[in-house]
Amino acid sequence: EYEEGRLSAIGLVGALINKLPSPMIEEHAQLFFLPLVLQLVNDDTKKCRESVAECVSNLLKRLSLDTVQTLYEYVTRWSSGKGSEALPLRRTSAQVFGIMVESRIDFFKRGSTVDDLVETLHASLTQVIDKDDLGTIEWELPYFSLVCLEKISIHFSSTMAPKNELWIAVVKCLIHPHAWVKLTSSRILNIHITNLSPKALVPPEKGSPKSFLVAVPGSLYEIARNLCFQLNAEDSEQAETVTLLAIKSLTWIIDAMNDHPELCFKNDNEDMERLPTRDEENGGDSGRDPVLWLMKRLSNIAKARGYRRREAIFKCFAAFASCCDPSIILPHLELMIEPLNRTLTEISSKAEQSSSRRRSQVDADESELPKEVMQLLEEKCGTEAFLNALAAVKSKAREKRDKRKQDAAAEAVHNPQAAAQRKIRKQEHEK
Repeated sequence: EYEEGRLSAIGLVGALINKLPSPMIEEHAQLFFLPLVLQLVNDDTKKCRESVAECVSNLLKRLSLDTVQTLYEYVTRWSSGKGSEALPLRRTSAQVFGIMVESRIDFFKRGSTVDDLVETLHASLTQVIDKDDLGTIEWELPYFSLVCLEKISIHFSSTMAPKNELWIAVVKCLIHPHAWVKLTSSRILNIHITNLSPKALVPPEKGSPKSFLVAVPGSLYEIARNLCFQLNAEDSEQAETVTLLAIKSLTWIIDAMNDHPELCFKNDNEDMERLPTRDEENGGDSGRDPVLWLMKRLSNIAKARGYRRREAIFKCFAAFASCCDPSIILPHLELMIEPLNRTLTEISSKAEQSSSRRRSQVDADESELPKEVMQLLEEKCGTEAFLNALAAVKSKAREKRDKRKQDAAAEAVHNPQAAAQRKIRKQEHEK
């Protein structure tokens, strides 16, 4: 009933596992293994679960390969169930698989064991029940499956690399409602892409591609879109670890998009959001431009209110300015400056309306990051190009503001009731 008592009991079991002779451990392996697994999935406290997982790991390390094989077959049978009734066992199997991979790498190097496990985990990801009868989101099975896949990707990267369908499932997990699922899938993808060079992504000669990014056309775009979805979360749903991984991945992706734009398009071009063309922006090169699409998407996200949302986008712009070639940033400088300038203008307006010293300090803190990003962009692109882009952004903003005032004045004359309602809504929004 009490955590301290359970921890003491788990510690006693752990001492037995470490000190008993190997023949005795082999004989009673199942007697230790099954109750420990049961405790692992049912205990309510993190400390106890961690202690039990350590006991299971130590037990597996002391067993022979044949005994581990027997236990592995038990766990594999748990993962083969179908329907909502089998869901608890499938969660358990995914969790235990992760411990097995971490503690007995030598076992998974035998034959096709690791390939079979990857297929089992892939099935868990693709067949997971999104909602149960109560309408809640199922997150534990995909989370534990992804944790195990992350360990496999570290120790057996060559085994996972050609599993294109599996990678597609991992990409879909980037927009799962649960933060842990998003975080783990983000880590797996980041590990994969950072081991690749954007410039050498496509092999010069025909042969097997190095990554699903090449083998599955359009997957690079899907990842970028899902990462933008993460950054566009409401402030209450923003998680710093997820955001930082998204920024790191997008910094790699924008280089890959620039070097290999063809990877962003499906063969049939169906069911794909239309990417903007350079023609639409500045009358330049024809053809769809994925880098332009990404910049516009990020710029539009930062236009919406929300301090943490904007902070995430501005950090992303800072990462681009620090890591990307100026040739990638210069054509899209206005798109990056526009939300930065908008934020600074809003902060300045608030400061003029408020005389509070505390409010002034908050505004100063909020304006610090946009100013730093502006300075980075100026250093990266040169003062002249930066000032020209900033002047263009301010000019467009001024034109939009003047037009809004003209439209509001015209509405007050032609439809005073609608104008009054709009004024009330604006005042409520600014409270």
